[in-house]
Amino acid sequence: MKVFNTSIHHPLLAIFLFATISVFSFFGSISDRENRKIKSGKVKADYEFSKKVSREFGPDGSEVLLLVTHNKNDGDLFAKGTSESYKKLLKKIRKIPSVSQAFSFDQISSFGMGILKLPLFPDKEASISQRNACRKRALNHPIVVGQLLSSDARTSLIPISLNLGPDRQIGDTLNLIREEANKALNGSTLEAKLTGTIPINIARREAMKTEKLRFQIVGYVLSAILALIFFRGLIMTFIVTLPPFVGVLWTIGMLGFTNERLNSLSMVIMPIILTMIGFTNAAHIVFQFRRELIIGSSRREAMSASIQKLGLPCMLSALTTATGFASLTVAESNMISDFGRDCAVGTLITFIAVILLLPLLGLLPFKHNLKYQNTSTKFNSNHWNKFILKVIGSVIKNAKWVVASSIILTIYFAWLTSNLKPDMHLLSQLPDKSESGEALKEADESLGGIQAIRIVAEWKSNNAKFLPVIKSIEKMVDEEKLLSRPLSIRGVLSSLPGLGKDLSLRMPLLKNAPSGLINSLYLPKLKKAVIVTRIQDLGVAQYTPVYERLESKLEELSRLNPDYKFRLAGSAVGWGRYVHRMLNDMALSLAVASIIILIMISFAFRSLRIGLISMIPNLFPLLACAAVLAAFDMPLSLEIVCAFTICLGIAADDAIHFLSRYQIEKRNSLNVDQALEISFIRVGQVLIVTTVVLLCGLGSVLFSSLPMYRAFTSVACATLSTALIADLIILPALLKLFDKKKN
Repeated sequence: MKVFNTSIHHPLLAIFLFATISVFSFFGSISDRENRKIKSGKVKADYEFSKKVSREFGPDGSEVLLLVTHNKNDGDLFAKGTSESYKKLLKKIRKIPSVSQAFSFDQISSFGMGILKLPLFPDKEASISQRNACRKRALNHPIVVGQLLSSDARTSLIPISLNLGPDRQIGDTLNLIREEANKALNGSTLEAKLTGTIPINIARREAMKTEKLRFQIVGYVLSAILALIFFRGLIMTFIVTLPPFVGVLWTIGMLGFTNERLNSLSMVIMPIILTMIGFTNAAHIVFQFRRELIIGSSRREAMSASIQKLGLPCMLSALTTATGFASLTVAESNMISDFGRDCAVGTLITFIAVILLLPLLGLLPFKHNLKYQNTSTKFNSNHWNKFILKVIGSVIKNAKWVVASSIILTIYFAWLTSNLKPDMHLLSQLPDKSESGEALKEADESLGGIQAIRIVAEWKSNNAKFLPVIKSIEKMVDEEKLLSRPLSIRGVLSSLPGLGKDLSLRMPLLKNAPSGLINSLYLPKLKKAVIVTRIQDLGVAQYTPVYERLESKLEELSRLNPDYKFRLAGSAVGWGRYVHRMLNDMALSLAVASIIILIMISFAFRSLRIGLISMIPNLFPLLACAAVLAAFDMPLSLEIVCAFTICLGIAADDAIHFLSRYQIEKRNSLNVDQALEISFIRVGQVLIVTTVVLLCGLGSVLFSSLPMYRAFTSVACATLSTALIADLIILPALLKLFDKKKN
């Protein structure tokens, strides 16, 4: 296509287009952006309802939590010396100006005979028997044990409420809490750790920001060094690496005109995808450019011939990959649909950057030392060619066995993959041994978790007897072993003095309980109450059925009590449903993308046979890695699905370039075996180089402290390696057996 040679025949026009796009991208990158709106109706409804509940009842108490633990397994918080350190800690934290409340069980009283208040926490001069009595009262208190104190009395959970001023950053306040806690507990047997949704989000965001920058720099530097080694020259390395980099910058700038902030997937994963795709296409063109120069062509003739031969395959691979990414836009979750849209747009923009900028760079009057490469580099040496011919000869000779084995393995891998389930853990998004992560694990083990779920009960009548209904809900929660002990207004009432089992008789005594606790559980003016429980970080797949069972039971309870309405609220519920739906969306979109790639390749090569032949090499690496995950009972997490999406696009690109070269050689009157040999030599070396560069660039992330980054990288590297084998071994064998059409 003549349009691909625009930069060669009309360089001034190409420079003008380059400058224009760059200016537009710059203004787009500095434009104001807003948070993206929630697309899914169900997710948006959950989010809005949780916000409404938080406005009415206040925060759920999981925002900022201080976990205090005794270092010794046989110790507890009531022992002499330990209790004083605990009180000193609370005093220090409560004196911080930005802390409006640090709620602990030392503020809760127990009642003896009549309305005699008995402390739950011992005084400094308390005897051993008095300390034991306090421990016993605390461990029998319905709103303390399992909520604020572990059953072994070693661990305490302190919910902290903040009141930040206009000049106070939340990160500074959390650091101040850490400092004061360390001072108060210095030399004691107690250890304090901050956790909760806010510290976890801050730790995750800071780690992702730091490691994204660090490993992108390391990855790009390693890739550039390897490219320099393979291309044997700084100029060729510059030519092959600059256009993809420009394509990423253009994409980020152009997406700025959507007036929406890039989500975490688009910010972290998309640049990696676009760099890989752009580098692959640029490498094919540069290798061809070198071959044309070696046979004596001028720069202009060599670049023109290279673009003429590879411009269409590169465009086809870009369109195929972009179409695959565009299939993600049908996902219900807006994170996935926006990610698909951004990657689709970015793939096309990066292709334009490569086709527009690479020829201009190739025409620059730099000296290319190719004579040395022609005689010395291993990729063009006789030894290398002999090895290549030996490999492809073996593949052609044993094509039936290769194809039969690959088909059987693909079917077997697909069967194993059917057992793979989507899941995601909060801990996988936190750095190894982070304070919030360690506290999260300890809280899961000793207190049933920190992520709160609120069951909202609302009634119409002013005279409704809501306590029996709340009791029924508490029973539902107790039946679910994965949920922690429920906390409700019934628990508060049962802690107040009174005779008999009729808790409604104790309602007038609610004024003796902490007002903040009452208002977070019961609002008589609104005729609403909440039952609070917590979940552990066991993965969204574990809790999605729990939510469904709870909602089914609540619907039945509502039918038995028509005056009542019930609903689940809390960030844990919304996030769990969102992630579960998002993973299912991505898995489905991945299947849709595979079908679209099949159609695109069949249409481009005008052969359904070629399209079907290309599917096994494209799907084999994905199914192989997915089967390994299933065999080791590993979940299909968000980062792994992202890795599969990236690798499917790159595998399809490699297959398209191999098929394009194969078709060209057949049109040159070569038979199938000869066409496969030439394609293997010409395209195989490019695929090996690009794969090695990508593996080394990605491999640096294997040293990340974030488990999700390591999982993404390991799966991506394994899939890319398998894809290389599939494109160089399985695809030629399939073509040998099934491509009988003569040109």
